Order: sequence, then structure tokens, then C-alpha cells
Amino acid sequence: MTTIMPQPVKCPVCENEFEIFVLGSTNAWGAPDLDLRPPEMQRSTMNQWVHECPNCGYVTSDFNRSAEITSDFLKSDSYKSCDDLNFKHSLAERFYRQHLIASDNADKFYALIHCAWVCDDTGDEKNAEFIRTKCLEYMDQFELNDDNLIQRADLLRRSCQFERVIEEYSTKTFEEDIYNKLCSFEVEKTIQKDTSCYTVEDVVKS
Repeated sequence: MTTIMPQPVKCPVCENEFEIFVLGSTNAWGAPDLDLRPPEMQRSTMNQWVHECPNCGYVTSDFNRSAEITSDFLKSDSYKSCDDLNFKHSLAERFYRQHLIASDNADKFYALIHCAWVCDDTGDEKNAEFIRTKCLEYMDQFELNDDNLIQRADLLRRSCQFERVIEEYSTKTFEEDIYNKLCSFEVEKTIQKDTSCYTVEDVVKS
């Protein structure tokens, strides 16, 4: 069960006070996608993962944290236009702006992959592919565990970087058999030039 609660907050940039709705609790039932997007009901709570100040446009997942940017940054054309990407949904814009604000590569990556998930949901295929490509730029800057390595293969495949998947994953092996199966699945779908979304369950049952 998902619970959402109102919460008063104060913007750390413009000091505007307003109310947001935050996630109290949720659950997940089923298998995640290969890019680690969680199953329902958790996957439907994305609107509560990031919030925007209605006064200055500052975006964050935590208004109690100090702002890393100035009000002038929020007025920039790049920030306001989301680099002219013309997203189909305002939630995708919020996540993209969160990535523009973030200073840490991992924070930028997670904001962008959340943005890509919203693009998937809204049929914004061109931006979904572009955002996944940007995800990889940041992902390559931090240490990856086995889950992340499969996630990376999925990002490459779904952004049509087929040659890289084959080159980097065709002979790759993992200690745990499940990861070898996931890796082989990614390579198989890459050879087929299949950019569809799949879950871990799809692989296990194949």
C-alpha cells in the first residue's frame, strides 16, 4: 500500500514557503526492469520523488538540504528550457532540472534515469534514447556493482549502442549465474536490435 502525506517546506533558494506531498510508504510486487526500475506500486510514486518550488523553479528531492546553486542559475535559458529538449511531461522536466542542479555524478545519473523512465511512460521515445545516452556519461564515472553493470548494458541497448554492448558484454562473465543469464539476454536482444523494455522475470522465464 502507498501512503502520501502533505508536508510544509521552505525553498532554500528563494525562501518561499509552500506545501508538497511526500511519500510515506509504498511496496513493490514483482520483478524490476533490467534498468532497475522498480515494479508497481513503487514505480507509480515517481511524482513524489522530486519537487519544484512554485516561486523560483528550484527542484529537489529534499528541501531541507542547502541549495548548491543560485537564483541566477534558475533563471538561465538552459535551466528553464531543459536545454531545449521539449519533454512531453512536466515530471520529466523536473528530473532533468534536478540533474542540472546536482554536482555529484551519481546524483546526476539517478535524476536522468528517472527522467528516462518518465519519457518511457509518456511515449517520448526520442528523448528517452537521448537521456539514456547522457546517463552513461555519468555512470562511467563511478564504480559499478553487478546490478549496475547489467543496468549499463540495458542502457546501451535501449539507446541503440549495439556495437558497444556486443564489444563489452559478449565475453563478460559474472560469479553468479543469474547475472550471466541477464548478460546473455542483453547480448541476444542487442543482436536482434531489440530496444524493448524487459524485466528480470522475462529473463528468468525465457
